[in-house]
Amino acid sequence: MLRVAINGYGRIGRNVHRQFVEMYGDRVEVVAINASSDAEMRAYLLKYDSLHGRIDAEVNVQGSDIVVNGKTVRVVKEREPGKCPWKELKVDIVIESTGHFDTKEEVEAHLQAGAKRVIVTAPMKDKTPTFVMGVNDDTLTKDMTIISNASCTTNCIAPVIKVIDAIFGVQNLLVSSVHAFTATQNLLDNKPKEAGELRRARAATISIIPTKTGAVKACADIFPHLKGKMDGMAFRVPVPTVSCAYMAFSLKKEATVEAIHASLEAAAKTSEMKGILSISHDQCVSIDFQTDPHSSIIDAPSTKIVDGKTAQILSWYDNEWGYAMRVTEMTLKMGALI
Repeated sequence: MLRVAINGYGRIGRNVHRQFVEMYGDRVEVVAINASSDAEMRAYLLKYDSLHGRIDAEVNVQGSDIVVNGKTVRVVKEREPGKCPWKELKVDIVIESTGHFDTKEEVEAHLQAGAKRVIVTAPMKDKTPTFVMGVNDDTLTKDMTIISNASCTTNCIAPVIKVIDAIFGVQNLLVSSVHAFTATQNLLDNKPKEAGELRRARAATISIIPTKTGAVKACADIFPHLKGKMDGMAFRVPVPTVSCAYMAFSLKKEATVEAIHASLEAAAKTSEMKGILSISHDQCVSIDFQTDPHSSIIDAPSTKIVDGKTAQILSWYDNEWGYAMRVTEMTLKMGALI
């Protein structure tokens, strides 16, 4: 049984916990959660979710801890990861989902506290190895103790880039993500949580907010031959979950809409990308993909080609549930190497 601790109990941390309980309870035990809230609040937010519904599990509070399906989950309140009781709890893997730590030096505190491995649910600012399931996870080795699972947007676009580059060759690429608002934004105009992001000071639910994306840098780490050939931005929009990524490719080889779809459909059936990449030929909208487990769902009606070498591809992703699925799968993969 893999012993996991979750550091940071926001949207991703809770969805990962829920997926471990509902899908992998026979393989993974969440033994601790480190966050600022108390046991009652953590149990309540795990039990009830406005977007993904009620958890299929029994959740209770017992003293200062919570109990999920009869198993105690230690409630920890440590601001410094190095003080967490990971050695005492024999933690194999920490899911670092606070969003506060983005360098190996900061994250190493979990290892010093006794954990064997750490998976960060965000892009890193240094050269920490970055992995995307279905794209480069086959290069994960047992000597890697700290890795990044990239971002939700990176997990959406990287599988598409891999397929298109392999078949048609990518000359250049521009990416625009239309992203659901997140808890880092403000309900009403107020100081942004991230310095320098003036437009993120604005109310999340009443405006389309242009902002930056870290997905392009992460993709350049995964596809180093495309470094300097990609750029992009994001638009935060007033929906609570499900986002989409618009990719404008300049291709080396001529393509047709049919050829692009055939390539993506073939890739979606491979063992590497099954359950990760999908394609929809229906006239869907964002709500249709809520709680969808795939990283990337191609919107086939939106694929366009100009002059054979300029291609537009649109892909949907549940930026919460789909991304959390890849974190749970990466945990199992990393755990098998311990």
